[in-house]
Amino acid sequence: MICAPVFFNNATFPVFMFYFLPPLFGLAAIANLVLNGIVFFLSTKFFSIKARGTESFRMIFGLWLISLIANLFGSLFLASVGVLSKRIHVALIDFDTIYSSPISTLMFAVAVLLSGLIIYALDYFYLSTYLTKKQAARVALFFAILTAPYPFLIPASLIY
Repeated sequence: MICAPVFFNNATFPVFMFYFLPPLFGLAAIANLVLNGIVFFLSTKFFSIKARGTESFRMIFGLWLISLIANLFGSLFLASVGVLSKRIHVALIDFDTIYSSPISTLMFAVAVLLSGLIIYALDYFYLSTYLTKKQAARVALFFAILTAPYPFLIPASLIY
């Protein structure tokens, strides 16, 4: 089993811990929901968007699910690179000290970029049902920049 770090914004857990301690995923998801709520509040204030109460909650919940999905895809990308690395017997990625080689650093940066692009695309598609296209594009970009999984770039050796 691969012990690739899975990051959900401000929470860090190795993949194997989800099998043994499912509440950790819940804690990470709740932290992600709070962060997405704050970013949504900031984006509505920054872009002067008027949203009603129930509509706001629906948007926050949808954006939260999209963020979880994007972070999961970034984690799956890192896990698949780790599996490929073991199969071809080449150290493409180092989960403990990600800055040990340029290719490892590049793979983690690509995972953050991939997650950010997924967040932007899905957020734009989702928000375009509630907002104008211009507002949806702005808020989606705001979310993609602020909620991309930057903790992927924190070496696991600093955490444990």
